[in-house]
Amino acid sequence: MNLDELKKSMSTLDDVLAQKSGDEINFKSVKCNTAQRKIMKMYRKGAISCAILAVVFLCAWNSGFGNDAFPFAYKIFLCSFLGIATIWYIYLYFKTKKINITTSTPMQTMKQVSTLRFFALAGEIVLGMALAVFFTLFLSNLWIVGQYRFWIVLAAIVVFLILLITVFLPRTIRDFRELTAID
Repeated sequence: MNLDELKKSMSTLDDVLAQKSGDEINFKSVKCNTAQRKIMKMYRKGAISCAILAVVFLCAWNSGFGNDAFPFAYKIFLCSFLGIATIWYIYLYFKTKKINITTSTPMQTMKQVSTLRFFALAGEIVLGMALAVFFTLFLSNLWIVGQYRFWIVLAAIVVFLILLITVFLPRTIRDFRELTAID
């Protein structure tokens, strides 16, 4: 979020809190509901993806399948990490679903959206830190086992980060901004 967007959001929040104008603040319900559906879809897809991957790694863990590149401890970590991520995305999905822009007051809606933004950001930071720890251990192990595997995984991580920064992050920021679009 750049400085101009932050100033605009703060002035909107100031208007809501101080009720400077005699006019009511009305949200663009169509735009807000569309953004809400997009955010809910994103969390639903995240929860389903994490749940499927957790089951896959749980099956790999229980079957005893393994090799030097992916030891037993990494499987346990990924199962628990993906299980926690699934629960977190389900929580965010229901928190997003609970926002009702048409019937809530503007103050209630702004409070619900700001709480959702905070929880989403805090959760993504914690999950990102856990992934950073995992990939640090995993890549160091891959370097020992096979350097070509290390470079393949590192290239995939770089491609993912580029896509995340250029495509997914701006789309998510736009959807969260449109969640409180005002007439």
